[in-house]
Amino acid sequence: MSQSIFKTLSTDRKVVKWEDYLRHLTPVENHQGVWFKREDYFAPLGYGGPNGSKMRQLIWVMSKNRGGKSHVLSGASVRSPQLSMSAVVGAHYGLQTRLIVGATKPSSIMRHPNPYVAAGFGAHFEYINVAYNPALQREVKRLTRPDSLVVEYGITLDHKLHEPEQVLGFHEAGAHQTANIPDEVTNLIVPAGSCNSLGSILLGLSRDSKNISTLFTVGIGPSKQSWLRERMATIGVDTEKLPFLWKHFSLHDTGYSTYQDMVHERFDGIDFHPTYEGKCIRWLKEKGWVNGDDTSMFWIIGSEPKTDVIKPFFTHPEAVA
Repeated sequence: MSQSIFKTLSTDRKVVKWEDYLRHLTPVENHQGVWFKREDYFAPLGYGGPNGSKMRQLIWVMSKNRGGKSHVLSGASVRSPQLSMSAVVGAHYGLQTRLIVGATKPSSIMRHPNPYVAAGFGAHFEYINVAYNPALQREVKRLTRPDSLVVEYGITLDHKLHEPEQVLGFHEAGAHQTANIPDEVTNLIVPAGSCNSLGSILLGLSRDSKNISTLFTVGIGPSKQSWLRERMATIGVDTEKLPFLWKHFSLHDTGYSTYQDMVHERFDGIDFHPTYEGKCIRWLKEKGWVNGDDTSMFWIIGSEPKTDVIKPFFTHPEAVA
């Protein structure tokens, strides 16, 4: 049954503090002999609302850095969940949200689900002429003030700009999620997009690899393997000395699919995110990965939010009326 690990669903901090759930384990489920890690159950507004490893990491970033800040500032594509998540978590912490978007305008931006949700939580949009990420991030930098809580592109902490202790803390927020990998699992399969969630998994496995013999990562976009290995080294994880074999295959680099492709897949009642997990699941099905012997586990980093689930929690419903 679809569910959330949050017992109380509200943005109101008088009712629930989201950071109290950072260390709660999301469950694992067995479907037809295959294990699934359900990070999509980390859903403060209920299953179908903003969810997953990215949501946890963003809550950690804001909970640690909100002191003295008046607003959240971030820039991303109109298709990026970074827009909606920044506004939702910002609202929980009582912060205004300023979002930089490009190649769009007020008359058309609400056609996109993530800006629509962000507006429902009070986000203010600022527009530039182009949607290229470097231009968006330059504008974020230009507008940053001492009271700005900047959500970096990809919802991360750049290890070249932050102290190793901060980057380690960022990944600690999700590293312990490896604790409930079942003993019978020897093969762990993880989607690899921005690789921030994968970094936390690697940190957890470097401390206790359970019975994993093979980590198989499936690339969604351009390879970030070199970036990830460098990042892990900064927090004390030598990826050349992991106690298991790490294999990687890129759907993007081999031409199987591009990052922009939407692939809708379903398995035994689980609907997978079409930008991320859906592509992996389709490819793995084609390769006959579903062996049903309880030794394989697929890590669901998050699922696609549904506007109808989020809308009742809007703090500014008039903005999208």
